[in-house]
Amino acid sequence: MFTTAACGSSPSASTDATGDSAPVDAAAPLTILASPVPHLEILEHLDEINDSFTLDIKTVTDVSAANMAVADGSVDANFFQHVPYLRDWEAQTGKQLVNLASVHLEPTSMYSEKITSADQIPDGADIVVPSSPSNLARGLLLLEKNGLITLDADLDPEAVTSIDLLSIKDNPRNLNIVPVEDLMVLQSIRDNNVYGVIAASSLALESGYDPVDDAVLSESPENNPYVNVFVASQESAVDPRVKDVAEALQSNQAAEWIREEYGNAVLPVN
Repeated sequence: MFTTAACGSSPSASTDATGDSAPVDAAAPLTILASPVPHLEILEHLDEINDSFTLDIKTVTDVSAANMAVADGSVDANFFQHVPYLRDWEAQTGKQLVNLASVHLEPTSMYSEKITSADQIPDGADIVVPSSPSNLARGLLLLEKNGLITLDADLDPEAVTSIDLLSIKDNPRNLNIVPVEDLMVLQSIRDNNVYGVIAASSLALESGYDPVDDAVLSESPENNPYVNVFVASQESAVDPRVKDVAEALQSNQAAEWIREEYGNAVLPVN
């Protein structure tokens, strides 16, 4: 489910034999799951410059299990997802996590090894999109915004769980829209009939693409609901160390570092 990116180990606040929460060891490291880019890099930077916490950061390798690891106390918090993804997971599992910090936006874009503009997409081409409900909806909205498909006019674009392949009402180029597991989408980019792959900036950066220079299509950051958040369980959310990390993630210092490091590929919310 995850691999270690920084040394150390940390249980959340432990429970004694009576069932009561034991005092938190303020010097103990926090275990946080994070995507490699930019989430892990942001946390590593904050860990280096802050004395109020020590982080044991582990890389997310299975997004479907990353929230459950927080919910069951296997890790203290995670930092890899946007708000619609979190809400989808909560609706599917019936569990509730705490959004402690809204940190940045990663505009989703379409990338290609065959074309440089959308008007070059041939009829019947494959377009690969993420398969998770919120990111599938995000990809379909990007295609509609650029005139490649038309979605049901009665849909609410913010009700992402209601937008899926059945929502497509017009597909004039007969595009074959192929959902693939979120972390795997860019592995399809060189397949014979794939003329576009829709992915978030974080995945593009991991795969060596520049979201500013290499994107064929990109969504607008204006009024964009897909803000990436730092999330904990109800129990971990009250841990002073977790609160300190949330505060650091929302600081002007963090925002300035993100702008310097990633430019327009990753946009801090403050």
